[in-house]
Amino acid sequence: MKLLPLERSLLFSKKMNRKTAMQTILLKNKEQLIIREATKEDASRAIDYIKKVGDETDFLTFAGDELSREKSEQEKIIEDHRIAENQIFLVAEIGNEIVGLLNVATRKRERLKHVGEFGISVLKAHWGKGIASIMLKIMINWAKENKIITKLNLQVLSHNESAIKLYKKHGFEMEGCMRRDFYIKGQYYDAYFMGMLID
Repeated sequence: MKLLPLERSLLFSKKMNRKTAMQTILLKNKEQLIIREATKEDASRAIDYIKKVGDETDFLTFAGDELSREKSEQEKIIEDHRIAENQIFLVAEIGNEIVGLLNVATRKRERLKHVGEFGISVLKAHWGKGIASIMLKIMINWAKENKIITKLNLQVLSHNESAIKLYKKHGFEMEGCMRRDFYIKGQYYDAYFMGMLID
């Protein structure tokens, strides 16, 4: 994968007082992938995406019908991420289709606001293209430039070996296991907690 130098830009928002990366990336199959920060205008498409991706895999914490949201709710989630200095909501697009989402959420309490917990997903039709890896790199770079985040956390099903391998490749380490943390289609699954210190 290769960045297109003329398409790569850093947008500056006075309101957010932070850099927001928007990148166009040429994938190995010659598709152009755009990674950018979500806006309220993405709310309806994000809802449709979440329903679709939730029905495609059992590796997520939700099924497609469990996260039914109104457009106004999704707009608020996106806007809350946009205005918070220690949160980010990324959209991955190919053409006009959302093919991946990543968000880093934090708590407002002073003692906890340095820890970001993230979730990431990619549509099954686009697995194996390196999209999750690209989004992780952008997130980690954002966290390193952020003046608040000093720790990133994630939760992953213990049998999701490809995801665990990907997270380890990007520097995340195992921190614990919660037994029977998920109940999916009549079966219990353990969950691993992984983390990365941001220095």
